[in-house]
Amino acid sequence: MPSQFQHPTKKGELLPILQELIDSNPKGVPKEAAWIWGTDDEVGRLNLLSPELVKRVSQSEPKFGLVSSLNWDLTLPLHPPFGRPALKYDIQANPNALIHDDTVIMNTQSGSQFDGFRHFGHISCQVMYNGLTRDEIVGPNKSLRCGMQACSKHGIVGRGVLLDFVRYAEEKGIEYDPFKRYGISLEQLKDIAAFQGVQFEFGDILLIRTGWMKKYSEVLAEGNITELEQTGATSPNAIGIDQGEDMKYWLHDQYFSVVGGDQPAFEAWPSRTEECLHEYLLACWGVLIGEMLDLEDLADKCRSTGKYSFLFMSAPFNSPGGVATFANALCVL
Repeated sequence: MPSQFQHPTKKGELLPILQELIDSNPKGVPKEAAWIWGTDDEVGRLNLLSPELVKRVSQSEPKFGLVSSLNWDLTLPLHPPFGRPALKYDIQANPNALIHDDTVIMNTQSGSQFDGFRHFGHISCQVMYNGLTRDEIVGPNKSLRCGMQACSKHGIVGRGVLLDFVRYAEEKGIEYDPFKRYGISLEQLKDIAAFQGVQFEFGDILLIRTGWMKKYSEVLAEGNITELEQTGATSPNAIGIDQGEDMKYWLHDQYFSVVGGDQPAFEAWPSRTEECLHEYLLACWGVLIGEMLDLEDLADKCRSTGKYSFLFMSAPFNSPGGVATFANALCVL
């Protein structure tokens, strides 16, 4: 299959498919690396979200004026996945006036968030996006390169699409437990898109609802705290998209700008392959990964309107050298 997408900044040049990269990359970099935006690039696939694309999507996508926030309750989850610390929250009262402040201490990846390019590297090559090394993050050659401040300056505005696996599974009679490893296959993703009438476009922001957050809310309402404790394990079992060669090639060649879901790792966890999808998405391709995004209200609005595409907006933290960011995400249908 030849390249099909035009380079957004180099007129007449096509963007490469993954196989072309694998066939041409030199030694010393991951064979799947798509460091194609220049040696100084710090925003990866956000380059796809050009002014022309943002203008077009802003005008074409909102049809109903419905706004949906993807930001989960800051106090949840009670036990953040991968052993991360829970939120510490305090309200302070001014003793001299009717004035209050609040203080939030929280790991940026303990709730609705986006993994940045400093979070996860290509393990076997010991390198992160665009050649970034650990030495540049916490070592003597520390810099701000590829930190969240770059994504904050660019912003994330584009066409979002939702694939609702929960509704699809109900229709197909698929039984699964979101708190156990279940790999959503590429065939299922394509079937969901066809079921919903979704046509993917260049630079789409792909969101997948798995039901993990829905179950979390149900178990929390039942007061079953013991069942929730396992979600905070250092390597939790959870639903997500399945690893594999077919998924890897599809994720790259569709040229999604951002991906995300309502579960702890976007991909099914633990990974069933030696190299997980985080290594490709973040380190090789520069694709931000959204995790624990609250997709429940969005799914309801998509289902009621029959429209599964929308204007997506997020303002990442302007944190110099930051590893991740709270989602700060809104969708407009």
